[in-house]
Amino acid sequence: MNANRLLSLILTVTLTGPALAAGDDKFDDYFDTQMKAAQKAMSEKRYASVKEKVLELEKALTKVDPAYGEKSQWAYVLDFKRFSLYEMGEQEAAVESCRRTVKVLASNDWPYLAEFNVVRAARRACHNMLAYEQSAVATTLAQHEEAIAQIEQCFETVSPIEDDSVLDNFYETRATVYLKANALSKNKYQPQLFDTLARADLRKLALDEDPEFAKIMKTPAYLSFRKDFKLPKKNTRPGINLSFNSSDAR
Repeated sequence: MNANRLLSLILTVTLTGPALAAGDDKFDDYFDTQMKAAQKAMSEKRYASVKEKVLELEKALTKVDPAYGEKSQWAYVLDFKRFSLYEMGEQEAAVESCRRTVKVLASNDWPYLAEFNVVRAARRACHNMLAYEQSAVATTLAQHEEAIAQIEQCFETVSPIEDDSVLDNFYETRATVYLKANALSKNKYQPQLFDTLARADLRKLALDEDPEFAKIMKTPAYLSFRKDFKLPKKNTRPGINLSFNSSDAR
């Protein structure tokens, strides 16, 4: 998987905006300084340094905020942790970190507060990674459907105040997940696969650079689907109010 597809939060959310909310100014200053250092290390691909800094921050946050009240701060730390672990080859630890992240950041999500954008971004990145990793090892339809549930949760984790572009990095995983599930289910998931490819095409995401997707996008069945494809007027995001019925819709 292209690493850039996993970098949604790190490349699109910076620490140059409003100060993160926290109960203690000194801790906030410490947190901000450490995260900026971690971000610099991330941009320089010094992942061991990133991991070291965010693990220190994780310990500090555990002491001052064991109930995960400061979700924005936790989101930064856990997402950087996820990515640094993955890049260092600690795949199992990265996946386990994702499971924890989506659990502890899932509650009390205020959709119209911009400060929660970073929280949603972290959750999307984790659901995406969980979907991709599950799909990669799945051997049964049930296991593939677990991957489907994860990627659909990724696409549903969007606020009305966020632009559709926040999902662009995840269409490749969504198409991959449905491609593999469809191959094992005798085309049960062909509509979802075609839907994903068509939406990605409309957003000019170039999934057709992948030979397997390109081959599908040249088939008569897909071309017929694409000819009649129109986005719902009130919603341009997959996973919600799709024009076909699906038992996997979340």
